[in-house]
Amino acid sequence: MPLRTATVAAVWASCWLALAPACSKGQSEENAEKSENGGEGTRDFVRFNPGSAPLDFIKVETVTETAGAMSATLPGRVTFDEDHTQRVSSPIDGRAVSILVKLGDKVRAGQPLIELSSPNVGQLQADAQKAMSDLALAEKAAERVHKLQVEGAVAEKEVAQVENDYRKARSDSARTTAQLKSLGVSASDPAVKVALRAQIGGIVVERNVLVGQEIRADQAAPLITVSSLDAVWVQADAYEQDLSLVAEGDAVTIHVPAYPSETFGGKVGHIGDTVDSTSRTVKIRCLADNKAHRLKPEMFAKVDVLNAAGHKLMLVPAQAVLNDGDKSIVIVASEGNVFRARRVEVGPEIERKVRVLSGLRAGEKIVTDGAIFMKREIDAQ
Repeated sequence: MPLRTATVAAVWASCWLALAPACSKGQSEENAEKSENGGEGTRDFVRFNPGSAPLDFIKVETVTETAGAMSATLPGRVTFDEDHTQRVSSPIDGRAVSILVKLGDKVRAGQPLIELSSPNVGQLQADAQKAMSDLALAEKAAERVHKLQVEGAVAEKEVAQVENDYRKARSDSARTTAQLKSLGVSASDPAVKVALRAQIGGIVVERNVLVGQEIRADQAAPLITVSSLDAVWVQADAYEQDLSLVAEGDAVTIHVPAYPSETFGGKVGHIGDTVDSTSRTVKIRCLADNKAHRLKPEMFAKVDVLNAAGHKLMLVPAQAVLNDGDKSIVIVASEGNVFRARRVEVGPEIERKVRVLSGLRAGEKIVTDGAIFMKREIDAQ
C-alpha cells in the first residue's frame, strides 16, 4: 500500500488527538456496546460522530459489479500435442537390424521406422499355424457331430464338448492371427523381420535406438517419437486465486523469449481437476496453432488469458485492500459512521484494481482512502 507523506501523517495525528471528544460516549452507550460484543470490553468496530475531523480525510465508495473482461498472466511451457504424438515401442523382444528414419524426417502413417529381428516371431507363426490347423479339425468335428445329433446317434454331452472345443479353437486362431497382424506379418511369411510403423503422420522428434541394439517389450523409454508439430500444447500453471479468471474456451496470447516481439494465438483447452500440493497451482492446457513450427516443445512461455466479457466482476481500488499477515482485509462502512474490518478473498492486482472473490456484496460501502488509519483505530479499541 502506498504510504502517506509526512505532511498528511501530521494532519492525521492532529485529527486523532481531536478524535477523543468526537468518539466519546455516555456510560449507557458503552454498556450497550459491551453487551453487543458478549460483555467484553473491546470492540471490533469504531464509530465517529457526524462532522468529526477524521471523516474529512477518508473516502468511502460503494462496491459495484461490472460486466467486463479481465486477464491473467500465467507461466507456462510448450509441449507436444499428445493427441497427435506417437511414442513407438516394440511389442516383442528382438534386435534392431535397420533404422529407417532420422531425426527431423517427415513420415506418413503406416511408414516403417525400425526393422527388428526376433525369434519370437517364428514362435508366433508356429502358434498361428497350429491354431489354424486345430480350428479346421474342430470345425469338421462339429459338422460331423451335428449330423449324428440329427439322427439321434450321439449323446448331448458329447455334442456340448465338441462345440466347446470348436469355440476354443476359433478363439485361439483369432488371437494368434491378431498378434501377427499387429507385427505386420502373416503365419506363412518366411521372414522373421518385423517392421515397427508410424501410426500417425508427423516429424521424428526423438530417436533412442541404434542398429544392433537389443530391444525388450517391457522397455520404458520409447524407441522413436513422432509428433505432428502443426499444433502444440502450452501447459500453464494457474494459482488458486487466478482460477476464477480462466475458463475453457477462453482466448490466450502466448509469448516466448525466443521471439520477444511476436505473439501466438490459442485457447484454453482444459483446466486441471487437482491442485499441486507443493506449488499450489492447477495445470491449464492451452492449444496453439503452430503451422510454421516456430513454437518448439520445452520452450518457456508466458500465457495471457483474456477472460470472456460479460462475466460479473467486483473490482475495488487496490489501496482499499489491506494485508494482515496471510489475510486480506477491507474496512466496511455502515450507517451511523460505523467502520468494521472484514476479511475478504481477492484475486491478483491488475492496473491498481483488485478483484474481490468473496466477503463483499454489491451495494456495500468500503473505505478506499484512509483504510490503513481506520484499521489502526479499530485495532486500538
